[in-house]
Amino acid sequence: MSQSSVWHDCGFKIACIDTGLFRDGLAACYLIEHDGEAALVDTGTRNSLPRIMQTLADHNISPEQVRWIMPTHVHLDHAGGAGALMVEMPEATLVVHERGARHMITPEKLQAGSMAVYGEEAYDAAFGQLVPVPAQRVCIAADGDSFDLGSRRLQTLNTAGHARHHYVVWDEHSSGLFTGDTFGVSYPELNTGRGSRFIFPPSTPVQFDPAAWHESLNRLMKLPVERVFLTHFGMHEQPAELAALLHEQIDVYVNLARQIGAEFSRRLDEVDSDAEALADAMQRRLQSRLMQHSLDELAARQCTVPPSVIRQKLAGDMQLNAQGLLHWLAQSVPHGSGG
Repeated sequence: MSQSSVWHDCGFKIACIDTGLFRDGLAACYLIEHDGEAALVDTGTRNSLPRIMQTLADHNISPEQVRWIMPTHVHLDHAGGAGALMVEMPEATLVVHERGARHMITPEKLQAGSMAVYGEEAYDAAFGQLVPVPAQRVCIAADGDSFDLGSRRLQTLNTAGHARHHYVVWDEHSSGLFTGDTFGVSYPELNTGRGSRFIFPPSTPVQFDPAAWHESLNRLMKLPVERVFLTHFGMHEQPAELAALLHEQIDVYVNLARQIGAEFSRRLDEVDSDAEALADAMQRRLQSRLMQHSLDELAARQCTVPPSVIRQKLAGDMQLNAQGLLHWLAQSVPHGSGG
């Protein structure tokens, strides 16, 4: 069986499928097959459906053999295609965190919120219309639940930090974790230097929680994990090194957000200040700092990708990260929690 430009073989009867969101190499989902049954971890968007169906066909797997569809959380790059896949895969059950189930069953609010961010035309081009999932085909994944794939067991583990409705999937067969966003973002094309891998936490709005994220990573590293399967992007081995780097970068992001908050706090408190304009300036400033931090990290690793290309690849990530960090800062400062 030959690989295609759509998917590649990770071993262990696992295929990494490029969902094609925005560009190649940005977002993935994973096909796991065992004993004549299959599971999909994360779904891409509705527009990813043709790529997923092609991958099934390439593996001689019928849609009826797919038993579990497992979005790690309900952000649209991970779960936007769930409803459309459920239509195509009549024997599948959707496995979803209890905090995200309602958004899969009645997705109108989720879709409206995303349209407000992207605009209707851009939203349709990237994500496509969400399809509701019948409630009777939804299984709530509790922490530690197991889902059989023939003789293979997949276990869901709750991992707050990026989002409160997030779980990861532990697969003992591969000694692997399907991590959604919990193990951060590490694009292979940027890991071309001589140093350690480049990784950052996707602090996208609105549930970034650094303390919970540290706890989740610590818990996962108590497992005998040998590899992680990132939605953004691909399989990575030596996960202890990756976890240590991500711990470090979470703290860097928190400190950058606090620095920007301190820089702007006096101006925001002025009676005659334009709060909206200052908030916009604050976001631009933090986004710029995050981008420069990324460029500095990659330069230190002797990354061979030109800075102009790096900026292009990371622009969307850094914009969302700045938004999420400022939302966290606004929620934490009044209560004195600080993260």
